[in-house]
Amino acid sequence: MNPITPKVLYQEANPYGSFTAFLEDDGRTIYLYLQSHNNPEWPMKTLWVRNTIDAPDQRTEEDFDLGLAPILTKSEVTDPKAQSTLTEDQIHFIWSEEGDAVALFVDEELQAYLPSWSGIKGIHGYSKFAKEEAPTASPLGDPDHGVIAERVKGNRKFWESVAEKNHWKNAQSLRLEFLESKLGKHQTYWSADGGKYPSLGIASFLPKEFPGIKIFSTIGMSVQNQPSIELYHKEYENFSRIELVFAIQLLKDAPDKSETWIQHVLGEMVKFPWNTGIWFGHSHTIQNPRKDPDQLYLDFNWFVLRNLTDELDKGIVDGVPELNGLITENGKRANFLFLTPISTEERICFMREGSQKFWETWKQEGYSFFHDSERRMLEF
Repeated sequence: MNPITPKVLYQEANPYGSFTAFLEDDGRTIYLYLQSHNNPEWPMKTLWVRNTIDAPDQRTEEDFDLGLAPILTKSEVTDPKAQSTLTEDQIHFIWSEEGDAVALFVDEELQAYLPSWSGIKGIHGYSKFAKEEAPTASPLGDPDHGVIAERVKGNRKFWESVAEKNHWKNAQSLRLEFLESKLGKHQTYWSADGGKYPSLGIASFLPKEFPGIKIFSTIGMSVQNQPSIELYHKEYENFSRIELVFAIQLLKDAPDKSETWIQHVLGEMVKFPWNTGIWFGHSHTIQNPRKDPDQLYLDFNWFVLRNLTDELDKGIVDGVPELNGLITENGKRANFLFLTPISTEERICFMREGSQKFWETWKQEGYSFFHDSERRMLEF
């Protein structure tokens, strides 16, 4: 094989349709690559899998000049002899629950794992044939036991569970029944998944406890963990599963226009984490894709997210819907993140002053968990 014409041995998109992994043989080495479909800022991840020629004593400058993938040397591999190439029928991928990491099985044996932290602090991933830390691979260790093996087994178990016949029906019922226990019977329900995995919905409520307030919530985001959160959050398992909520104060003596835009806002955000590899959390900001038809003084071009579940669990908030206590299928809580519309000017202050100052000012102004289309600018 000509080393300058690599051959793709196998490729596969994750179940969310947002990332593709592929194995490539350039006649010297086989590498596993992972690329994003939707996020141009997400760098391609790479992992050495095996050499298909005898390992050299050292890498040559000529290889780098030709732009070839680094070959691992004799001291870096478990066996310096050439490994065979692979055929499609030997190869099987198991994706992480989050969709941003992938395990490579060859003939039913775990041989490589490209994790979500690939590319960070010099780690590319883990390979069976790596003997020591190398530029593009680290040792995999025991393919049947240990941290990586257990993580992969957990991912396999997750995908097996979501493939069960009544999985979505049960997951949908769990979340809808919880919301109805807190907010009363739902008013309207919309499907929000476009017929593609993951299954998702949106429901609206008019809670008697909060007259004049209409609440919209996603249904199903918390069935799966968000991607990349473990790279940034020490207690990520308690924050990985979320639902998005939008609460709005309906205008008196005016038609209710909320359904002309709010479910569309949620519908455009409901798959965002898995489409982009970017997670949602408390005090994150995101652009508002829709215009509030009733906005009076401000253009609400942005949202800042507020984790009311965490605040309720910590006992630092009252007078809000008690959306805490929902335990998801993995034994961890669902976090209800409220979308708080803000103007561009308020976001500038938010970024300059910080989230703590923003929420202190929000509370001082007497604003609550719901959106007021006619509110005025925050005074920082």
